[in-house]
Amino acid sequence: MRMELDERTRLLVDGFGDEGWRLVQTMRGRLNHAVPAALRIHSTLVSGRSGTGKSLLVSTLSKHFSCPLTRIHSARVTTHGHTALRQQLARIKSNTPHIVWIADVELLCGLYMAVVTDFLRTQKSGSRVLVVMTSRHVDRVGARVRHVCGDHVRILAPTANERTCLAKWFVRGAMDVDKVAIEARGLVAAELFALVSSHIHTTTESKTTAQSEPDVKWSDIGGLDTAITQLKESLIWPFLYSSSFRRLNIQASRGILLHGPPGTGKTMLARAAAHEARVQFISVSIPDLIRGEIGESEKSLARIFATARRSPSIVFLDEIDAVFGVREGAGEVGKKLITQLFLEMDLGGVVVLAATNDASRIDEAVLRPGRLDRLVLVPRPNKSGRLDILQKVTRGLNIEESVEWLAEHELSGAEIKSVVRFACYSAIRRSTTILNRSDFEHAMHSITTV
Repeated sequence: MRMELDERTRLLVDGFGDEGWRLVQTMRGRLNHAVPAALRIHSTLVSGRSGTGKSLLVSTLSKHFSCPLTRIHSARVTTHGHTALRQQLARIKSNTPHIVWIADVELLCGLYMAVVTDFLRTQKSGSRVLVVMTSRHVDRVGARVRHVCGDHVRILAPTANERTCLAKWFVRGAMDVDKVAIEARGLVAAELFALVSSHIHTTTESKTTAQSEPDVKWSDIGGLDTAITQLKESLIWPFLYSSSFRRLNIQASRGILLHGPPGTGKTMLARAAAHEARVQFISVSIPDLIRGEIGESEKSLARIFATARRSPSIVFLDEIDAVFGVREGAGEVGKKLITQLFLEMDLGGVVVLAATNDASRIDEAVLRPGRLDRLVLVPRPNKSGRLDILQKVTRGLNIEESVEWLAEHELSGAEIKSVVRFACYSAIRRSTTILNRSDFEHAMHSITTV
């Protein structure tokens, strides 16, 4: 079975040890009918704390098996209702290989889990559909989920040998990782990759790691001058010039919505705004809001705002449409959270900064005066914007010739950063810290084939 995997995929699976190969065997049996029907597993639970690599393993194996992957976000499902989940599952054909990935399955309960169970019952012995349920909190996974899953893959912190395999997979042979793997004792996959990445970026003197630092400055952001100006006026000035606002009787915005395509820098803008305003930045992820128990989601949101009110703060709600989308399409949890958000914003004392890829999906009531009443567009950069971004992310790098030709390609800010990062890796493979055009051309090819 090991020889059926290409060398790179095999290296990654080795990084998850026996549990990784266990999932490979399950997928092979179900998707390729490599074992008798009686031995095929129609669903499996993959558990492990945040950062252990569950998503990486599932998505990589789906590509290896050339299998379509349908990802179902439990947090979003519970806000849009069980009918939407049933319709989504009904579109999946059982006679072709397909992986249904239910993320954060511990959030599913009652009718939602019943829909999944009904779907599994419809899968006959000849079905090639595998349901993979992942959980960050296995202790919260209900008995019903455990009962329907034919297997349980537990992803733990990797051993020394497994850390070495994961690190080698991550760097693609760009550096000797044995020493780093030893230093990384007790770290999970994501933490290991971050440690390895810091070693790489130290070697190349690259400044591109600024995207992961909380202290982002306006000067770090390129191509978004208009959005920055709007944020300064509506978000920063009320903090810096509060006495002037009071004297002029100006009512500052309680909420601002950043909207625009993926990868344009909405999260980076939010962090920079908090840094420039010199206030606490509280970033809220959607799974952290959703709780299986009745009323717990609203309590969770209330606790976040209570914390924010202790000192000047910006509460950042990313992918806000996942919970606060149009109420006609929201489930009971979504409707209650919208009501709770209104209550918290009406109490005042906190500025809400939210982000979405599509403002049209937001409930109109959320956009009324006193709520998220200031919309700031964060568009894909034009050519001059791309040049500005390139100048900032390549600052400090030793490059043989101009890379302005990259600005001719219609890349987002995130894509430009990826190109520069991959170019750095390419230079390291050549045992140098001097980047040339071929490094960037190779990087362009890498991001277009990912």
